[in-house]
Amino acid sequence: MDPSLRVAAFNAENFYLLLDKDYDRDELEALDEETYLSMNSSIYNENKERGKIAAVARTILERDYDLVGLCEIGGMETLANFNRIYLGGRYDCFLHEENSRRGIFAGALTKKLSFSKVGAKSMPGAFSRNLLRLRLERGGADLEVFVVHLKSQHGQDYGIGQRMREVGLLASLVRTRNCVVMGDFNGILIRGEAQFEYGEFLALPFRDVLEAVGVPSAERRTHYHFAPEPNFAQLDYIFCSPDIEVLSALVLEESIPLNRAQRDLLPSDHLFIEAELRPAGW
Repeated sequence: MDPSLRVAAFNAENFYLLLDKDYDRDELEALDEETYLSMNSSIYNENKERGKIAAVARTILERDYDLVGLCEIGGMETLANFNRIYLGGRYDCFLHEENSRRGIFAGALTKKLSFSKVGAKSMPGAFSRNLLRLRLERGGADLEVFVVHLKSQHGQDYGIGQRMREVGLLASLVRTRNCVVMGDFNGILIRGEAQFEYGEFLALPFRDVLEAVGVPSAERRTHYHFAPEPNFAQLDYIFCSPDIEVLSALVLEESIPLNRAQRDLLPSDHLFIEAELRPAGW
């Protein structure tokens, strides 16, 4: 088994795929739009456009990830439908529906046969979304992976107080050996440019994979925002403990949108961030 590990983090932006029966892909894509959308009675978000879902699946399959950490997933039903219909059941699904008032959760996909054992746990604490911890085993060594989606910068105080509490709790839960922390941190954690509320986490000896391979900070875009001015920033990260070798890392970015209309054509307002890693002992 290849000792390296291909991982990715992606905020899929309001990703709902709620259906009234087990359609296959041909059946699902043959439905008219009104019928497709009517299957989702969520008061928060409608089913995601099928073309955008297909684009997300295409990236996962073409990049052949062993592990994908996902944010803004509309529950286990959505994740399971996505895996079955668009990924051909190649992955195992992990997600705990806790905390989120919007019905969007952090989840994960692990490729079948990539690991000898996979365990998942929802970590306790007053997070605004669930915090997912995976324990992956291969070759007698174990790797812990946390999939996070921290409090957004919305509200009267831009969520700073809640985000600070979540950062402190996260820092207390992670270990600093054979550990990966990935997902949407909803802020800037680039060393030397970081927002102050991330200090407790950044005091730990984790490395941003983009920093580890020398990507300049000005080129680390994972999120496109137009309201009212363009604001492109790195909100999504893959952090590794110092005993994990970072073999490669990048953000999957194609053409940069010039306005909100162009941005809305993309599968999400976020981009995939990926890395090839070699955990200790693998």
